[in-house]
Amino acid sequence: MSRTSSALRRLAAGAVLSSLALGCQVPTAHAQDGDLVAANLAATPLDRAPGQLTADVAEHLANAQALREQILSVDGARTIENTLRPLDRIYLEVDAADNDCGLFEEVHPYDAMREAASAARQDISAFATDLSLDRGVYDAIAAVDLSGADDGLRYAVEKELLDYRLAGVDKDDATRKRIVELNDEILKLSQDYQQRLAADVRSIALDSVDDLAGLPDDYIAKHKPDADGKIHIDTTYPDYIPFQRYAKSGAARKALYLEYQNRAYPDNVTTLEKLIAARYEKAQLLGFPDFAAYITADKMIGSEEAAAAFIDKVADVARAPAKRDYAMLLAAKRRDQPDATQVTDYEKTYYGDLVKQQQFDFDSQSARPYFEFSAVQQGIFDLTSKLFGVRIVPVEGLVLWHPDVTAWDMFDADGSQVGRFYLDLHPRDNKYGHAACFPYRNGVEGVQLPQATLVCNFPDPKKAEDGVALMDFGDVNTFLHEFGHLLHHLFAGHQEWAMNAGISNEWDFVEAPSQLLEEWLLDTETLQSFAKHYQTGEPIPAEMVERIRASSEFGKGIDASHQAFYAAVSLHCYDRAPPFDTDALVTQLQDRYSAFKHVDGAHMQASFGHLVGYSAIYYTYKWSEVIAKDLFSKFEQDGVLNVDTARLYREKVLEPGSSKPAAELVKDFLGRDYSFEAYRRWLERAPEPRG
Repeated sequence: MSRTSSALRRLAAGAVLSSLALGCQVPTAHAQDGDLVAANLAATPLDRAPGQLTADVAEHLANAQALREQILSVDGARTIENTLRPLDRIYLEVDAADNDCGLFEEVHPYDAMREAASAARQDISAFATDLSLDRGVYDAIAAVDLSGADDGLRYAVEKELLDYRLAGVDKDDATRKRIVELNDEILKLSQDYQQRLAADVRSIALDSVDDLAGLPDDYIAKHKPDADGKIHIDTTYPDYIPFQRYAKSGAARKALYLEYQNRAYPDNVTTLEKLIAARYEKAQLLGFPDFAAYITADKMIGSEEAAAAFIDKVADVARAPAKRDYAMLLAAKRRDQPDATQVTDYEKTYYGDLVKQQQFDFDSQSARPYFEFSAVQQGIFDLTSKLFGVRIVPVEGLVLWHPDVTAWDMFDADGSQVGRFYLDLHPRDNKYGHAACFPYRNGVEGVQLPQATLVCNFPDPKKAEDGVALMDFGDVNTFLHEFGHLLHHLFAGHQEWAMNAGISNEWDFVEAPSQLLEEWLLDTETLQSFAKHYQTGEPIPAEMVERIRASSEFGKGIDASHQAFYAAVSLHCYDRAPPFDTDALVTQLQDRYSAFKHVDGAHMQASFGHLVGYSAIYYTYKWSEVIAKDLFSKFEQDGVLNVDTARLYREKVLEPGSSKPAAELVKDFLGRDYSFEAYRRWLERAPEPRG
């Protein structure tokens, strides 16, 4: 997952819980001094006291306000230099403030810092909303003479003017005042939802080690009985995912599943309902029938009707493959329960793993010894270096927000620095509980280098008795996926304009580059380069890679159907007038789209954070996957590890940022318009059982 949007809307409240960035002083003039770039990077404060954070935010906002007044005070013709240049610097200032706060709000270990960050983001939101409704700034942008501008700047201005109109700049005073109030409310409700979700780690208590039957030895070793004699399994990823995959006890899997689905319930359902109502009122004020229509207006897909049609198209194509997958799951369950008539949502992972063992001769536990955490991390670095011609080196001596966090610099083949990134990869209390790339600072050529961080929750070597943390193949896939976002952000961080920098493409494109990178994990040469047995050092056997590849074909139908369900929940929570019963809607949509019926007692909308961040547009994951499959077709043709194709992809798709519409970037690489057909062929292709 990536946290991003276009320049103005990534600052305005309510569009998304912001991308994360580091703050530093930004000059008001257009700098081309390499020393300035290095100085900005070196001076970036990575941790500080709550009071200092508050003061830094105030300074950034003051700088932004001074730039805004500079724009409004121009006497005479509007030019690129006297209007667009200071506007671009406003975005850098506010980004710096917002991204500092966004980081600490999500990952900082101390309550006082998270609270200070949360409070400061309300000031940032207020400024951004006020800016987005400033008719004087809008008119100034619209009046700029672009006759000498290149296509990238013309497109940036086009996006900015649309964003101002979508913010409500052309509405009357009373309407703009109400939009400000709603944006404040939307931000506060979003923060409440996410903070409550992060804090509510639930668990089940098992009576004895016998209840851990089926789980890997290293997992069992980490879960000793507590003082009460019980073994506690919680809802964090390192506990939850292996338990759902391997635990033989169906009752225990169901109990943990319900705890996971019900995190932050019932309070978050109430908060979500208020959020839906606030977004609906905002959309109505802006002239849209509902929030889904509003939020899709600037996406590749164009409208809520097109989004609904796309979800149904995916569901239709997935129907036959899903039935095929489901039949295999049910057959596996009937080996345990001969009279079974259905597979439930809390059983799909367990029986899916059994199918892979029995039908595809792949035991996911047998692969884990080849995926030791440190080797996986280095392997991802090495793959990146090979494909894109970069070098990654550690940065020592920085005081970061937690001792687990590491810093890294990325250099190009000519020795120039691409950017810096941070890895915060292991779970802890009050930390963001999923996996995401957070853009950390937008790069502008000659002004500042791009920075980003990965926030994930992988097994921690420091918490293992032998210092060895083994990952499931799914963890490795997640790591590479998120690293794909990081690469996109860094490579796109050398634009002249912040408005086009980083992952600021149309939102329904931004997952495509990271989904594309996942394909390399099914390549034997790639996997054998880093997947080595943690005890013997032997590379993963080629026949095991083949089994991984064959088994990966299983389940894509039921996954596509379940993702269509998630996308439908996201869209339909926002395409109607509130109030309505979200429990009834979720149940109806799961039964319509997913291969697995709704489980009584589950309230997924309380813990489905995408309903806050992505709002109505979770469909973007599948839309991006369709494009990713099409992009990969060129690598299939040229060779998966063909560095010339990889460098062309970097040049044509990643480096331009959002200086062109995403459809044009894809066409520049493929030599044609993107198509649904590569995805259709992949989804309809039947897996070939080996067992």
